[in-house]
Amino acid sequence: MNLYDKLLNNEQYIQTVKKIEQIKFITNGKWERIIELGMTCALLHDIGLSKGDKKDHAMESSKMFSKYIDKSDISFKEMKTIRQAILDHSKGNDIQSLIGLALVLADKLDVTYHRTINSSIQDWVNKEFQKIKEVDIIIDDKNLIVKYLTESNFDVSVLKNWNKAITIPKKVANYLNRNYIFLINNKEIQYSSLIS
Repeated sequence: MNLYDKLLNNEQYIQTVKKIEQIKFITNGKWERIIELGMTCALLHDIGLSKGDKKDHAMESSKMFSKYIDKSDISFKEMKTIRQAILDHSKGNDIQSLIGLALVLADKLDVTYHRTINSSIQDWVNKEFQKIKEVDIIIDDKNLIVKYLTESNFDVSVLKNWNKAITIPKKVANYLNRNYIFLINNKEIQYSSLIS
């Protein structure tokens, strides 16, 4: 059983969600449904890679995903939200929902060891990304803060090779009308110096 399934079967979690749903500003399982739709996007956003074209995989995924969903389980509006989030997940140019925002951030900030160690390419870039131990994002009233915790010998210049990890959160910060702060081991990095 994976982490997500365990959480959905955790009695303490279930009771907490039920308590939250009783609060007037959150009703009818709204947040639970958003999470479910977000998890669905996470599972389906890269299926277009099966066509063998990485460059246009977001477009392909947005065309293919619906064949995996039972239409009786989802509204037209939810289907449209998922399609848009999947279509935009690579570039973050047209964020239209909380689900789209979460998907684009998760996709571009997932550069830690567990993802890179399984890559078929083990070049300098991937070896350097394996030194990233944790990625955290904080969104408050004024800021969107991306925090990397890395090994001490991490070469920051490697981010020039994966500048979407820098530029996409910046787009999200603009979308949310927040300041963008990028930290590596609690030291602020001028992200503009990493954009090629």
